[in-house]
Amino acid sequence: MELKLTVQGIPPSVNHYMGYRGVRKGNACMVMAYTKPESKKFQKDFEKYAKEQVKLQNWDIEKTRHVHHYMDCIFYFDRTDKDSQNYFKVMSDVLNGIAYIDDKTILTRTHEQYYDAANPRIEMKIYPVEYRGIFPNEDKLVEFEAKCMNCKRYKRNCSILNKAKEGRIQEEIDDEYVCSKFSQLSNK
Repeated sequence: MELKLTVQGIPPSVNHYMGYRGVRKGNACMVMAYTKPESKKFQKDFEKYAKEQVKLQNWDIEKTRHVHHYMDCIFYFDRTDKDSQNYFKVMSDVLNGIAYIDDKTILTRTHEQYYDAANPRIEMKIYPVEYRGIFPNEDKLVEFEAKCMNCKRYKRNCSILNKAKEGRIQEEIDDEYVCSKFSQLSNK
């Protein structure tokens, strides 16, 4: 399952995404951040396009809830002085709640970078990573959890298993995916 999107033109970079202004509050001054007009326009246009594509491509946002996803991008810049790392923030923010539940599960990557002054764009592909939690793939997770089902901790909603599924490294699970807290269920 993957979602393919194309950003026509180049969005505002992180350097131009937000604006800042000083505001006086009583006797103090503070800095207020605001979204610049060019960023708002990009967000509105890209959001509309992304919603259409999510529907057309039958993308299921729920499948992003507990699994990390790659956002691989191919950049076609209009000039050679642009830095691809500066463009992920605005795109990721727009897709939050449309293509994925929360961008904390999105791993952004520049896959390739070219220069096309006639047709600048960003082609992106969003798809699930192979690993699941601390496990290299779904099969290893299933195998580990199958062993857990024979442990006394499993029926009590084992925190070690839950943390492993979240990707948390724990000393209770070794490099071979063996849990030191395993306690065999008795057959009563």
